[in-house]
Amino acid sequence: MRGIMIIRGCLLLAVLLLSGSGSFAQTGNAQSGNPLDNLMRSGTLPVEFKVNMYRTRLAGAGLFIGNITVMNTMIKIGGRDEPALLIKPNLIGLGPGAHAFHIHEYPDCGPKERNGVMVPGLAAGAHLFAEHKEGSEMVTYTSHLGTLPNLIVRADGSATEAVIAPRLALADSINRSIIVHDSQDDNSGRYACGVFK
Repeated sequence: MRGIMIIRGCLLLAVLLLSGSGSFAQTGNAQSGNPLDNLMRSGTLPVEFKVNMYRTRLAGAGLFIGNITVMNTMIKIGGRDEPALLIKPNLIGLGPGAHAFHIHEYPDCGPKERNGVMVPGLAAGAHLFAEHKEGSEMVTYTSHLGTLPNLIVRADGSATEAVIAPRLALADSINRSIIVHDSQDDNSGRYACGVFK
């Protein structure tokens, strides 16, 4: 946590210096006017974050199973360069095969009640959704912005294969959580969780 605060402070200072000199190049998604947010969306930002991942359980965080490194990168889509989120897992203790893998809306891996039953990891909320403002109304699309490609787990229970999320950036991940599900079914149990803040 302290490391992320230091990095944020350094990034803010870099933004102020660069934007003041007029040499800060805008890249990627539509700009919000917030220099720190704009920097956190840059596909060339040379910063990475490590998210510690823990088994979910009713009593809160369980066994540590590794970490996930998250950073911005650049990819080509239809011949044009676009920023994207690069996600590199280094996990152990998972069931072999494909697992659903998402960025969820809240930075909380704890349990929460649903239909009178406590559910591990439910406090992370729903998948991060795409939203758009039309006039005075906010429209939430059925598209799950936080849905990532499946996490592939080897026979020994380890996962190290990187995935790319084309429409996401570090700016979208801060104060969120990352969930690994029990299986490739998006609605399966929340096996592991890490908080990104």
